[in-house]
Amino acid sequence: MGLLERSDAYWKFLGQCTQCGHCVDACSSLTSANMTLGEIARALLAHERAAESREDLAARILGDGALMQAVRGCFFCTSCKNTCFAHNDVCDLIYNARVDFQSLGLIERGAWSSVMVDQEWDIFTAYRAIHGIGFADLVRHAESEGHAAETDCAVAFFPGCSLAAYGPDLTREIFATMEELGGKTTLIDHCCGSPLKSAGFFERAEALCDRIVDEVALSGAREIVCVCPGCANAMRSTLGRRGLDVAVTLLPAFLTAHGFTSKRALPEGTLCLSKSCQDRDGRYLEETCRALGVETDASATCGTCGAAGAADGTLGEANGTPGAITIFNGCCGAGGAVSAFDPNRQASQADSKLSFAPDGATVVTMCPTCTYTYAFRLMSEPRDVANKHYTELLFENQLDWDTVFAQLGGMWSGEYGPWLAQVFA
Repeated sequence: MGLLERSDAYWKFLGQCTQCGHCVDACSSLTSANMTLGEIARALLAHERAAESREDLAARILGDGALMQAVRGCFFCTSCKNTCFAHNDVCDLIYNARVDFQSLGLIERGAWSSVMVDQEWDIFTAYRAIHGIGFADLVRHAESEGHAAETDCAVAFFPGCSLAAYGPDLTREIFATMEELGGKTTLIDHCCGSPLKSAGFFERAEALCDRIVDEVALSGAREIVCVCPGCANAMRSTLGRRGLDVAVTLLPAFLTAHGFTSKRALPEGTLCLSKSCQDRDGRYLEETCRALGVETDASATCGTCGAAGAADGTLGEANGTPGAITIFNGCCGAGGAVSAFDPNRQASQADSKLSFAPDGATVVTMCPTCTYTYAFRLMSEPRDVANKHYTELLFENQLDWDTVFAQLGGMWSGEYGPWLAQVFA
């Protein structure tokens, strides 16, 4: 075996890349590095050939600023993949590179110590424990003090780590609605593992997803309903790999199929729908528009979209409001743990996305982590736009980001600060 654990993947990708350069134009990280994806693979293999030891290899890669930028600066937004004429699985290349970076010690511990979401404690479970947020009564497939493990559930609800931690009341409201509409429901109380993949722990992320689908199988549920497109994709991929016959549905599609009527009127003004990086073909966005009662063609967003975010223009109208609908693409800035490598770039990415929203508009996100990222940026750089996750336009309960950020900050300065510092050291 060579010095790089994933060299086979780089050779394969190097043979597939046509070096057309379209990916460089589509991605601000690749533009900054001036490297195509094929050149990333070539650079990794060249450093491996020249190195005499793993320590030497790590030093060579660390000294290659362009390569570090290309690999660590990747949002996993798939902008490059969307432009690849060869249809290469671009994220697969960077995920493999992150695995090697992790094993070579090129991803600092501070970038991932608080998001080891397959362990007992991460930033989400710590937040929930400190602030008394729990769902033991809803996690019916697992034994607790209140009930034995139940195996006759019809549906499994997967809210994802951010919504479960920062919107517990909204999570419970959605759960109750799902049970009313779809039958006995259980809650999947885990993260999909995305932070692990960003940190280079790809196998651990897969193992976590395996654990989740095992729980779904034990619950008896024949359908898993996800709030976030990324969670839905992770579950669909794992179920396919495992050969399990369980349907994966995004929440808006589930609600529409069961005749759900929104509990809220749409806000006044322009709605700016932020298309998820994980929603490459726009299907999830179309389902969300349908649930919101918005008439628009989400498929129009499937063209080239730079990582800086590209507005696709006014595509329709919001039923019941005087405003227009605008859909724009590109990462919110949270993807790929880029904030740990280049926090200024994450901030500029969020700013570039929010810049497409006119004064008085409401930015509507698909992924709760996007909602979190925009909320944090709006707290730092206020502007006249509202920031909502799509569930907040459908249900009564809302996300209170002022309280969330105050509680997150208070965790470190309060009585639990020393414990957190030790756990995430």
